Amino acid sequence: MPDTVEPIATKSPEAWPKIDARLLEEGRPALPAFPLQSLPPWWRAWVSETAQGAGAPVDYIVQALLASVAGVCGAGVVAQVTETWQEPMVLWQALVGGPSSGKTPALEALRRPLAAVEKTAGREKRGPVVVDHDMPFARLLAAANRLPAGALLWRDEPAAWLAALGCNGRGEARALSPLLDTWSPLRTAMGPGSPAISIIGCLDPARLDGALSDSADGRAARFLYAWPLPAPYRSFLELPGCREGDVVRALEHIARFAGDPARPLVVKLHESALRGFDMHLARLHADLQRCDGVEAAWLGKGRGTVVRLALALTLLHQAVDATPATPPPAIIIGDRMSAACRLWEYFRAHARAVLGRAFPSDGEQPMRQVLAWIRARGAAQVSREDVRRDALGQAPNAHQALQVIQSLERAGFLRKAELDYAGNGRPARRWDVNPSLIGKSLAETAGTAETPPG
Repeated sequence: MPDTVEPIATKSPEAWPKIDARLLEEGRPALPAFPLQSLPPWWRAWVSETAQGAGAPVDYIVQALLASVAGVCGAGVVAQVTETWQEPMVLWQALVGGPSSGKTPALEALRRPLAAVEKTAGREKRGPVVVDHDMPFARLLAAANRLPAGALLWRDEPAAWLAALGCNGRGEARALSPLLDTWSPLRTAMGPGSPAISIIGCLDPARLDGALSDSADGRAARFLYAWPLPAPYRSFLELPGCREGDVVRALEHIARFAGDPARPLVVKLHESALRGFDMHLARLHADLQRCDGVEAAWLGKGRGTVVRLALALTLLHQAVDATPATPPPAIIIGDRMSAACRLWEYFRAHARAVLGRAFPSDGEQPMRQVLAWIRARGAAQVSREDVRRDALGQAPNAHQALQVIQSLERAGFLRKAELDYAGNGRPARRWDVNPSLIGKSLAETAGTAETPPG
């Protein structure tokens, strides 16, 4: 028997899989690009040109455009699905992105033409009322009550404006019925109920938990979220010309359609749109059986949101070549409903990512906690006891800690380490940490990781 032992041949290191970036604080999962083909052709070109000029993603430009349409219409324009089902032209939207991601330039690109419409329509006592500064909720309701179109809350700074809507001036929780009613103001034989308030505002993905965590009461479920990648650089020497005057004329034309909420402009769904909408509702019903919590609440609003998007697309399409004598649209055709369904599917994917970040599942929360602990210490290896005792503060038992580790294995962050043991007894199992988690900055890690859309 030889005195020495031949060294065991080492295997080449196995490549690590892509990590699940949703579990990283700043990680943005892979999300669908905005479906520009859903817009009417003229607006498709205008959005692309304006996005290039603003250095912003097209997603944000479209959100600002949709907000402008909602702002000039409010409950004065409704889409009628059945005799008893109407949806007002009211939208709540959130632009999600970090600093310098193009949110402010995108909003400014529509704020200027909207201000011109506000000035002209204001002389005729029609609206819109655009509120772009801090205002107590009672005063916001009063402002929305003054004009038929209601009000458009326009919040550029990604601060705690959404959380503030659920609190009074002393930071105490308020009864939210008056706020939620403004999303779908009830019109009865007794007249209009709450005034209409549309909302567009910015959210920072690094602070979603603080902005949305107290919004499980219904606020978060009513928003359309867009979380696009930053726009690529384009030289200012190649920027297209601005067609702001055309947008002002189109929005002024749409604003003329808005009636009093007690006698709104009613746009009915064509038979082809009704068939397409019924197919959407069938798919939505099946999806609702497979989810719960805030995601289910968001999906539940999809019934009305798709109709509102189809109404907005109809108004935009009709306003492009309109003259003062052009009558308002009377129907929503099937093509507009199909385009609205595509838009809604886009917003659905983005909402799932945003709400998943703000409202992590019970299983995701300990995983995030362990990852934060690993990164803070730069740990290259961990044991089950490390995870149970140190990372999770002894909250779980040994079996539960192992389940968290196995979940992190599936997410690409951990894998079982090769055993190097020459003693007696049972060796302690350890797990290697994905080097990308501790060897790169989190921004680099999140920028290279992708998650297949769910």
